[in-house]
Amino acid sequence: MFSLVRSCVIALTAVAVAIPAIGAAQDLTSPDAFSAVAVAGVSFASGETSWTKGGLGKFQTGAGAGVIDGSAIVVWRPSLSSRLALQVSADAQSLAQHAVGVDEAYLVLRPDPLSAVRISGRAGLFFPPVSLEHDGSEWSLERTLTPSAIDTWIAEEVKVAGTEVTLRTTLAGHSTGITLAAFQGDDTSGALLYFRGWTFDDLRANLGGDFRLPPLPGLFVGKQAQDTQSIDDVDGRWGAYGRIDYALSQTLSVNLFAYDNNGSRTKVVDGQYAWGTRFVQAAARWTPADSVEVLAQAMTGETEMGKPLNGQFPADIGFAAGYVLVTDTLPNGSASLRLEQFSIADHTFKTLYNSAESGWAATAAWTQPLSRRTEVVLEGVFERSDRPDRIRFGMSPLQTSVQGRTAIRAAF
Repeated sequence: MFSLVRSCVIALTAVAVAIPAIGAAQDLTSPDAFSAVAVAGVSFASGETSWTKGGLGKFQTGAGAGVIDGSAIVVWRPSLSSRLALQVSADAQSLAQHAVGVDEAYLVLRPDPLSAVRISGRAGLFFPPVSLEHDGSEWSLERTLTPSAIDTWIAEEVKVAGTEVTLRTTLAGHSTGITLAAFQGDDTSGALLYFRGWTFDDLRANLGGDFRLPPLPGLFVGKQAQDTQSIDDVDGRWGAYGRIDYALSQTLSVNLFAYDNNGSRTKVVDGQYAWGTRFVQAAARWTPADSVEVLAQAMTGETEMGKPLNGQFPADIGFAAGYVLVTDTLPNGSASLRLEQFSIADHTFKTLYNSAESGWAATAAWTQPLSRRTEVVLEGVFERSDRPDRIRFGMSPLQTSVQGRTAIRAAF
């Protein structure tokens, strides 16, 4: 509990220091200061029991079950001055264990548009700039209902409490940006990947929330908690990340991202271990035609946890994933197709517990506008994965499953 309280204090410090400015600001309760995105629909999936129900299924539902689900994100975004603003958001998720919570809360420094080097920043609780798919209002999805394996994991296990600074300028006619950040929290990032593997769902971590893990192997029973608090602070150490953006042309931009939570690996509080998680990513956004957009992300990293035994961490994996997403905007809607691969390499104690994994997935989605702010989305996802740990549950390591979803998505 102490670590969670400490994370709360760190995350909301930016809001606290802005209170004097809030008192002098105008129209804090204006309708323009509020916005929201809501999604409600039905999903059905074949295959294994979903990980949300304690299984190893890759989707938010499974075992031939259908569910009615919904989510909403509400944001308060008041301006404090021409350069300063706040952003505080809350989310509600019907399939999450912690159904309602604080999503993000941070102070924003806007760039000076007239400066040759534009400096911007934020301080508080927020998602690092990793996902290309979460570029809709309120860090929401626009092209599909379900993000890629990479961006599913980012939403579930990569949220930080810290300070981020971005510098943008033009070099030789090309827009260029550099982002650096220092943060605390996010110490348990890696637990979901290790015990559960890659998944495909639209759940996201919130302050004080947790996610269920599958039944733990004997090596970890009584040590690791059955639920992981994915943005908790355990060891009090500072992590860091950096990003470089470069626009090769008006239609093609690329970025490189590196992340290290600097987890202690051996610190544990109430069954929550500090994992040492690092990853790098290359991403690109390309618009080859006015109506066509291509997104691509490729990530590789590693994570370890626990006191070394005979020179080996009890948990030690390498992970990698990548996808290409193509969206074609047509006169009466938009069609998206995503193909991806994902894998996990287990580096230790595989005879006791093998968390290795390999697989691929394909997603197709159709978005049909109903009005200026409302649309219906139809989506199908196929995945095929090989995970040796399934043997522990009496299943074949190789499993195939399909998920269908339909939902109404509305912005307010």
